[in-house]
Amino acid sequence: MNVGCCVSQLSGAVAAVLFLGAVAPANAAIVIDGKLDEPEWAQAARYDDFRLTEPFQLTTPDTGLATEARLLSTPDGIVVGFRLQQEPGVQRVKPRLERDNGNPVDSVNFIVDFNGDGNTAYSFTVSLSGSIQDGVVSNENVIGYDWDTDWSWAVSETEEDWQVEMQIPWTVAPMRGTDTQAREMTVYFSRQFGGTGERAAFPAVTTENGSFLSAFERVEVPQYRKALFHYWPYVTASTDLIEGRTRYKAGVDMFWKPSPNFQLSATVNPDFGQVEADDIVINFDAIEVFFSDRRPFFTENQSLFDVRTGDSSRLVHTRRIGAEADDGSGISDINAALKLNGSFGNVSYGVMAAVEDDAAGRDFYAARLLYPVSERLNIGWLGTFVDRPFLDRSARVNELDMLWRPTDTLLFNAQWLGTSVDQQGLEYDDTGYWLRMNWTPTSAWAYRLEATHFGRDLNFNDLGFMRRNNLSEQRGSVAYTHRFRDEDSPLGSTRLQLQAMSRENDFGDRLPGSYVLVNNYSFRNGNRINANYSRFTDGWEDLISRGNGLWRRSARNRTEVEFASRRYGDWAFGAGFTAMATGLSAETGRELELWADWFPSDAFNASLTLGPERTGDWLIWEGGTDFGRYSRRGDSIRLGLSWFPGLRHELRLKSEWVAIRASDGTAYVLDPSGDMRATGAELEDFDINSFGLQLRYRYLIGPQSDVYLAYSRGGESRFDREDPGLSDLLDDALSLRDSDQVLVKVRYRF
Repeated sequence: MNVGCCVSQLSGAVAAVLFLGAVAPANAAIVIDGKLDEPEWAQAARYDDFRLTEPFQLTTPDTGLATEARLLSTPDGIVVGFRLQQEPGVQRVKPRLERDNGNPVDSVNFIVDFNGDGNTAYSFTVSLSGSIQDGVVSNENVIGYDWDTDWSWAVSETEEDWQVEMQIPWTVAPMRGTDTQAREMTVYFSRQFGGTGERAAFPAVTTENGSFLSAFERVEVPQYRKALFHYWPYVTASTDLIEGRTRYKAGVDMFWKPSPNFQLSATVNPDFGQVEADDIVINFDAIEVFFSDRRPFFTENQSLFDVRTGDSSRLVHTRRIGAEADDGSGISDINAALKLNGSFGNVSYGVMAAVEDDAAGRDFYAARLLYPVSERLNIGWLGTFVDRPFLDRSARVNELDMLWRPTDTLLFNAQWLGTSVDQQGLEYDDTGYWLRMNWTPTSAWAYRLEATHFGRDLNFNDLGFMRRNNLSEQRGSVAYTHRFRDEDSPLGSTRLQLQAMSRENDFGDRLPGSYVLVNNYSFRNGNRINANYSRFTDGWEDLISRGNGLWRRSARNRTEVEFASRRYGDWAFGAGFTAMATGLSAETGRELELWADWFPSDAFNASLTLGPERTGDWLIWEGGTDFGRYSRRGDSIRLGLSWFPGLRHELRLKSEWVAIRASDGTAYVLDPSGDMRATGAELEDFDINSFGLQLRYRYLIGPQSDVYLAYSRGGESRFDREDPGLSDLLDDALSLRDSDQVLVKVRYRF
């Protein structure tokens, strides 16, 4: 008996063929309605050997929870079907969630590497409620969810099981070798059980594995040529409620794919609007905080440019484009941007360009080549150029990278970097490299060795995101995963990892190193505990003074414990505790995070996070060689509410408050010897108060077509005053109004 129904967005296409040795024709259309009832599904490749990977048991799920996945190649794309047994009495967790929300729910996941080379794969997740996630997997096991693409899905539900259909168009990603009749690619399927948080997968690998992508199942499918042209005109109206001024903009995005081996994206007079609010971060560190990019033009077909270093720095960080103008006058407008992706023979290529408005704007250019020397060896090149006329500055970057898998258990990554910056007639050139080896001889053991060297003048920050230069670093780690076979044991699996790191800069100064012990516990009931202990050695801290001298930092410890629960009725909750020294002494500060998710109905959910922190010894840079040593108290509250009154409607409230109070301040000066010397001067108490709120309504017109109505308000303040109370800070936060605006945005795909 059919008791549920379907969430569907586009009709399917003509089903074709898939292998397991033979190719068979398909004669009729598969409709993407969540029901695997067309006769063409009988021709599909089937996968039913799903094993529990979270916890890492490698056993089959309990009776009554069998999973089967099917795969077909059609002229319009890859079609994937899931049949998921879930008998009455087994909890079904199916709240509606905003796109890319990662809450544990009943869901299925399909990941495909179209080139089958382990460089990049594309992830598609559908939950029982019809909510979705889509993302890009790179660097073997790094998944980013900034990418939102055009694909079809549908879900149907009965008392005994539920079914999912997906259609992944051939046009979602650039791919090489498009002139052959068959394509060899690799695939991965998984299923998450929302009631327990468990995951079953085929093949039975996890992202904890250093060679996750390389372990996918290899398949060969018929390949089809598909042409596509779309354009998205947009219009926005933004009203500044402080200035009482309304600004209107209009523009267009375009995507053209005349053949499988060439595609072009372009945008004219783009306006991306503030429809996605960043988290509030108050940063006192010398290293910039990374924020991802959710703007459609810069996330679509961007994977070829997603080149990272070993510390997750990025050679192309698209949030640099359209960021603060070089004269500090505000956000730069983008006149136009262009992106080409394609292939000639086995070589993949990409070209990207963006031009900003006004004299204080910048011009950005990037080019990428990727060549598979063999099935196990890929080499690539990336070049970027940024022109910043207002600063009389230009910056060039050249990069070479290699991915080599000599065996199924051994993986090597290598990268060379060269940068050249011309600043007002002075040139700064330097190089760097990064090497990594992953060895996974068994499903239980994994080893990693890594070496990095970044020269003191290496700089790819003009278009990229670089955490730091002037560094030589060596890392090693070993991890062991233990499976508890005794069914009476409350634990399903544990993972123990030991890491060691040594560092120095280009001047030969030994920087603080570390030894880290990581313990992950996965319980059979779905709860999880992570416990980490780190020992940081003494050494020279060379960033804290922003180039004004070295500080001799003492050895210190860091302890982290985190608990995340499974779903208990309408609730899921967790807690995290961190203790670490943040000042001159070994005295540890304490940070607590408590969170709860509430799902009173499938159409409404709420989340609340509280984050108090306390430390009696907090050292911060005040400028030059001047430092302040304070007692610090921090508090944060994050509230999220989501309501889905209909299939196309979403109303979301996101509110965040972060406050820091610093007291009992004393002044210190960094000596040339590397010691902090107290001056005897007292420093004024201060507090920092930051608040942000966004109320956003979204109406889904159709695929990649939306109407947004968003109200945003927030601001930040710093006061020097005596001992404000928590209620005083909260009252001040609610009155902050650095920005106060209403935005209406319509974007429609033709």
